[in-house]
Amino acid sequence: MVFMIDGAPQELEDYHVSGTAQTRHKLHSRLRNLKTGKVIDKVFAENERFPLADLQKRRVQFSYQQGESYMFSDVENYEELDLPADQIGERRWFLKENEEYTALFLEGKFLDIKMPASSSFKVLETDPPIRSGNTSNWKPAKIETGFELMVPMFVETGDQIWVDPQLRKYQGKDTTETGARG
Repeated sequence: MVFMIDGAPQELEDYHVSGTAQTRHKLHSRLRNLKTGKVIDKVFAENERFPLADLQKRRVQFSYQQGESYMFSDVENYEELDLPADQIGERRWFLKENEEYTALFLEGKFLDIKMPASSSFKVLETDPPIRSGNTSNWKPAKIETGFELMVPMFVETGDQIWVDPQLRKYQGKDTTETGARG
């Protein structure tokens, strides 16, 4: 969800509610400003209301990184679009060349991209696999983008794995040949 708060589009990244039957409920949220990329934590009273942002969505493909810009191409009209590195932030570890993403536009201006719930990545480097009945043991692994995360002991170098870009966590082994979920 994207709200207009103080004239800026704010994406709701995470939230939880606190309060009891005797106290007013509060919404604790993590918001990311789509214009600046800055993430803030904000608490709202239960009766606060904000309008939803009128966003337009288009499909784009990540092309390449050039200096401090990440270049995308609109899949419909091949228009070249760029986002600054500070806007992409830590999501850079989960961008793959030639992958499609959803671009968000506000009043015709390219604001941001939406990351998929999970993406498939090749494991470039990890310790040799240990196949045991214990699935609670984990080891570090480096994926094709250079990001390092923890994976189960049975994962080996060359495997395709599913990763949640928002939580930056292993989700499972990719057993398809193409790396596409279907």
